[in-house]
Amino acid sequence: MQPRKHYRYQLGAPVMFFWKDARDTQHEGIGLTRDICVRGLFAFTASPPPLESEVKLKVFLPPGRSAVPPLRIQGRGRVVRVDAAPGGQRRAGFAVAGERFVLRRGGNIDEQESHTSDTEHGAVG
Repeated sequence: MQPRKHYRYQLGAPVMFFWKDARDTQHEGIGLTRDICVRGLFAFTASPPPLESEVKLKVFLPPGRSAVPPLRIQGRGRVVRVDAAPGGQRRAGFAVAGERFVLRRGGNIDEQESHTSDTEHGAVG
């Protein structure tokens, strides 16, 4: 077995993900991350995107103890693995490999999608 190139951080954080199907129909889902690294993540969800899908991801980091605004990790990647829910459980999962994830301000999951471009606040990878 080949060792991992990047350290994986165990992080159970809400994630939203978006992809288009072969008919160019937009889909979205929600889940909970299991782990994250600088080049990807694994998330649990009831409805994973299909294998090889290009996905856009938003991971909403837990709030800290200070007055710092909420943060999110945002990125794009390709679904490289989809795990079916074992033994009738309702939660499946998927792995995404990406080029880079970016840390951004404004991490409320209820926040509406902004149509203006964000400025980068720091690259995670």
